[in-house]
Amino acid sequence: MRLYRALPFIVALVLLGTTAIATVLAFRATGPGSNAATTMMERWLRRDATAGVEVYPGILPPALDEMLNRDATSLRDRITLPIAPGARLIGSSYVHEPDGDLVSVMYDIDGDIGTIAQAITDQMNKAPWTVFGGDGEETLRTVQFGNTQVAGVQGRAIIELNPNPQDYRLTVSRDGRDTMLTVRRTARTSTVGATMQPNLTVQRVDPGPTSRAGLRLGDRIVKINDTPVTNPQELAVAMQAMAHSGPPRAALTYFVAAAAAGAPAPEPFITPKTALALPSTFPAPAAWRGLTVISYAWGPQQSGGLGFEASMASKSPSATVMSQVRDGLAAAGWQVTAAPAQQAGVTQLQITKTDQGLSGQVAIAPNPDDSAYIQVVVQIQGG
Repeated sequence: MRLYRALPFIVALVLLGTTAIATVLAFRATGPGSNAATTMMERWLRRDATAGVEVYPGILPPALDEMLNRDATSLRDRITLPIAPGARLIGSSYVHEPDGDLVSVMYDIDGDIGTIAQAITDQMNKAPWTVFGGDGEETLRTVQFGNTQVAGVQGRAIIELNPNPQDYRLTVSRDGRDTMLTVRRTARTSTVGATMQPNLTVQRVDPGPTSRAGLRLGDRIVKINDTPVTNPQELAVAMQAMAHSGPPRAALTYFVAAAAAGAPAPEPFITPKTALALPSTFPAPAAWRGLTVISYAWGPQQSGGLGFEASMASKSPSATVMSQVRDGLAAAGWQVTAAPAQQAGVTQLQITKTDQGLSGQVAIAPNPDDSAYIQVVVQIQGG
């Protein structure tokens, strides 16, 4: 039994960008500290404890061939993923989960991203591959594709503009003289990383490449590379123009997903091996005493205040659990009302604590995954 994956009032997780993945793999393949970089990649890609993660610097993952040819009965039936000509392989990864597999393969490639996207569209639109969608913006293009030979296989090619060159010149007026700083580029469209007055005099310097390059308080920015700038608008235009400076080059990432061949086997219900305690901020702790905590979440709501959720289990009879929860809530000053059962065996309590502006519901029902357990799901919001 798991807590609902989508909590409507809890802050969502931020997904790792494909550029960051490509950067880590490039460092793994060519730079020092390779073991640490591979470990970071594995941890970023692992969604939960059951996800199998493999990282392959400089080579394709064996799983890609297995995914595309799981039903092949002869050499004639075997297929490969078409790769854009001129693409230079950086590395790849493979994530396995019960409901399917995901392979990502990363390349560097020279050329305009629009031209590359069109070439990939033409290349992928040949049997057994087919293109069925795509989108784009100034520094990004995507091509969505499927496969007519292998059921459940779909993918996406993402073409992102890469920084080129690797640094830029920032000229500042300091103590009546022009001083040139060399700043490393870490983004397709760089930002100065400082707070400035309308005349571009620096009031605060943020940590980052510009700070390490030597930008100081009181400096006045006068030039980006060879382009003079006098106000924030001119500065923004000059910084944006760098995204298109130099010979165009792109980061190309193929994502290929394959759904599981059959319906995944239901996960057996297993209580945590180590005791999981609710946080001290969780309301009405006495109401949940003695229950086994499976998972919990708490955090700010979009409308303000805090939201709380928890999934718990007990081997005690449903009536015993209900009595304990109701008594614990009442002792903590909560108003408790039993709502009509939504389905057989389910009791839902509507709960409020007006002095704290909290309200919510508690669902108590037989565990659908293991009849030896009663499950308790709590949702509280407000405050």
